[in-house]
Amino acid sequence: MASSQRKSENEMQSHSQVNAGKLCRLEQEPLSKKFSTKSEPKERKRPLYKDARSWLAQFSGWRGGFLACIAVTAIVLLLNVMLAIVAVTTWDPVNGIATIYTGNCSVSSRWTMAMHLLINFLSSLLLGASNYCMQRLAAPTRAEIDKAHRRKKWLDIGMPSIRNLLSISKGRVVLWALIGLSSVPLHFLYNSVIFGTVGTNGFEFLAVQPDFLTVRIDSSNKTFVDSDWSPDYYAAIQDLVLDGGYMNRTRFENITGAECISRYSAEFIASGVGLGVMSSTRPVWIGGINVKGLIAQPLTSFRKYQTGGFFAEDFAYCLSLKVPSKCKVELSQNILYAVIVCNAVKLVAMVMILWRWNRRTIVTVGDAIESFIEQPDCTTKDCCLMAKDTVAKIWHRPNVKFHQRFHPRAREAWFRAVSTGQWVASIILYLITIGFAIFFAYSSSKTEFYNRQKKTGGFGRVSADYLIHIESLQGKDNISLHILLANLPQAIISFVYLTYNALFTCMCANREWSRYAIKRAVLRVTIPSPTQRSSYFIQLPYIYSVPLLLASALLHWFISQSIFLVRIITYYERRDTVAADEDILTGVGYSEDAIYTSLGWGSALVLFCLVFAGVRTFPKGMPIGGTNSAVISAACHVRDGIEGPTKTQDDISHRPLQWGVTIEGSNDVVGHCSFSSSEVQRPIVGHLYAGSAAKMKLS
Repeated sequence: MASSQRKSENEMQSHSQVNAGKLCRLEQEPLSKKFSTKSEPKERKRPLYKDARSWLAQFSGWRGGFLACIAVTAIVLLLNVMLAIVAVTTWDPVNGIATIYTGNCSVSSRWTMAMHLLINFLSSLLLGASNYCMQRLAAPTRAEIDKAHRRKKWLDIGMPSIRNLLSISKGRVVLWALIGLSSVPLHFLYNSVIFGTVGTNGFEFLAVQPDFLTVRIDSSNKTFVDSDWSPDYYAAIQDLVLDGGYMNRTRFENITGAECISRYSAEFIASGVGLGVMSSTRPVWIGGINVKGLIAQPLTSFRKYQTGGFFAEDFAYCLSLKVPSKCKVELSQNILYAVIVCNAVKLVAMVMILWRWNRRTIVTVGDAIESFIEQPDCTTKDCCLMAKDTVAKIWHRPNVKFHQRFHPRAREAWFRAVSTGQWVASIILYLITIGFAIFFAYSSSKTEFYNRQKKTGGFGRVSADYLIHIESLQGKDNISLHILLANLPQAIISFVYLTYNALFTCMCANREWSRYAIKRAVLRVTIPSPTQRSSYFIQLPYIYSVPLLLASALLHWFISQSIFLVRIITYYERRDTVAADEDILTGVGYSEDAIYTSLGWGSALVLFCLVFAGVRTFPKGMPIGGTNSAVISAACHVRDGIEGPTKTQDDISHRPLQWGVTIEGSNDVVGHCSFSSSEVQRPIVGHLYAGSAAKMKLS
């Protein structure tokens, strides 16, 4: 009986210990995770750079994120190399231009749009990977932070930073610049690797008498023919129509006079030579030309006389020669090779960082908290209420640190986490970009060709009336300068994305920082111990980074359909080849529909950022400044409390932490606030908190 009772007590004790263990582990879960008692978090092993024996241990944490970036970059490089090989072996390039497809213009346009969508998705992945690696490189070491603090300078933690480049090692600056500069040619060139070429037929139209279709004429007799056209060309046309050939429906299309004028006055002519059979009831003048006594009269253009001169009644009917469509999807080998080189340079730099760089840096907010708890920074001693707005004041006026009273503001909006200078620079950049788009759209509506009633077409539609071309750059060998002009907006939007990403990164870092004032949690670090959390992302969680990347890719695609490289080749049936440069028009096309869509989408993203930053708020209680190394350092000075000495700093940093009052203060007694693994209290409004001595009275 006694044995059974002891067994029952042991089982209850064991069950109680298990539950206590569960609750302890639940405290260590991420700040943003919803707790559940249905499952237990797995214990995480702490990987070390040199001592880790397993492959998985070596590539956990930030190295796992770096490996993902390398994988993305390698996959994009592999796709580009495969495309280059196929271009050489299958598509028969001529003068560095490979033809992927020739045929129907609608099919060609859809293929070009689809390929640009893929290209912009891949380029956005490369941009995101580069941003991750550059942020990792700009993260300072503890020694670099200490050196900066001694000079009363603070560094950025957990966010993209230009400021840090002046304080980190030159080798990392070189790698940072290498990854960054390798991105510039990608965004200037990638969208023009594949482009559409519009094949159009030259205006070749004869106003003919019915006899032209049945009787061979002497083309050298000016009584019958008034033209500088080659007699052989007349003979070739008559060979097609004589002996009933004009009735061959596989060769000619019989259309009305109205359809004839509409078809041959189009900006891009898809049909071959046209024969307008003159009506016997009309006058001898057609389009200002006297055709009396002439069997065949070439016309120069219908569009030239659209306001008058040509009428449907001028022609009894028309014959339109059927010719295959000549629109193309083409690939520039030289541009693709440049993209491959930049892609390879980026990949090599990333691999070098992963395999050769073993120095530990302060990447996340958790890294900084852990480092400053284990090795307190003397430059921020007695400054536990330091915020990003008071760093300079406290550092340059030491007496201020002993008069720090807790005066919290209302729940501060997320935009307060970002410096005023960064907001001003970002908003000016956004306004300039949006303003340029508005100006461009407005200017296009004021061209002499603009007609509010005409259809401007869809995304990426080539129109002769919506074309920017520089006369001095025309010719087969000047495509590169037009490519740079067409892709300049892509480079600008890439820079806009980096600033946009930096804003959200800063706000999310401060969100993680401020939540330590209301909830106990373990640190999220790049090299975790068994009781800490790992970090594949640096500071911007995937719930934010993935939508931002997709939104950026979509905006890049809209831009690629708004302003784009255009090549128009005009073919003439009466010529053996298209040898003249004047028959190839290279320029930059634009689409009003796509411009308005890009403008709307870009404006919506900017508005979303501003509203989001103004509506979301941080918890009350903790000074704002989670990306400021000095603010983090000041909050991590662990002191001995009233109840006796605290645990060792190393032990504290590996436990669930919360920030708050560890030594009570009052109106005339200086207390202290810091991170602690023990219970803490919230600061009281008006009380003094600073100093290293408990209950130190002010003199």
